Amino acid sequence: MTQATEATPPSDNTPHPLRCYLPPMFAFGDAQASTSPNFVPEEASQGWIQTALARVRDRLGPSAGESKLITSPSVLGAPRDLDSLFDLICDLQAQVGQEDLEFTLLANDQRANVDPTFEVLGDPTGQLMHSFFSKKEDSYLMLFSDAAFRVLPVLYASVARELGRLALHRSGGPLFAEDDEFEHDPESEAELAAMSLGLGLWIANGAVMFENGCCGGGCGVDLRSLRAGLSVPEVGHALAVDARARGLGKWSISRHLESTQKAAFKRNWSAIKRAPAPAALAPASSHGALGS
Repeated sequence: MTQATEATPPSDNTPHPLRCYLPPMFAFGDAQASTSPNFVPEEASQGWIQTALARVRDRLGPSAGESKLITSPSVLGAPRDLDSLFDLICDLQAQVGQEDLEFTLLANDQRANVDPTFEVLGDPTGQLMHSFFSKKEDSYLMLFSDAAFRVLPVLYASVARELGRLALHRSGGPLFAEDDEFEHDPESEAELAAMSLGLGLWIANGAVMFENGCCGGGCGVDLRSLRAGLSVPEVGHALAVDARARGLGKWSISRHLESTQKAAFKRNWSAIKRAPAPAALAPASSHGALGS
């Protein structure tokens, strides 16, 4: 693996090119936004998620069917700089079977120095971290904004999403073609791939409700400016579908979730329990549940 040198971080007032100030995209929809949101996504979204997860499982093979749940990295301490972030990513790669995948980690203020042969994977709009690939060099590059260190759940979700993105890219690219029944959404697909690798908790706890996004004060990051692939209801549904398919128990998931994500997950778990499981995502009988 290759690691780049980090330049002096920009001040808090310096604009971050990876950030894009967008209107809320997934605040449950204007018609749904309320003090008691409906945590079960619309039927069309459920169909997209279930189809995408089935394709991820087919694409990634046995690793996507294991009853693996990564709750935290094995390295000590939260990442605070380029070196510790690099260590975190490498630690997770070892846990998800990407030990042989080489990448360069670079601070976003060094973007001008990136080889122009590196092409963006997916859509970097509104992201604090994103991946690129060079066919010429046959290698990956991850750019990150220093703002990511200020809100760790968002940083962890970003790392998980990018490892999911690399897994999809290595295994054939997008899940949906242009003429497919379902729309291609690279960010959501990357997040679902991360779930299948065992990083669903990281994706869920970093999910942002854009209308009321807040880190609790003092982080200096406007969470409403960030873009996630899946909404909170969609994350809850995907977690429930993926967990049941891989033989994971409800408690083994819910005890690690923040309150809003936990409510969404439990609501979707109950809804799925009342409905027949899709054939492509039937619960795996070969794996024992980690909780009840």
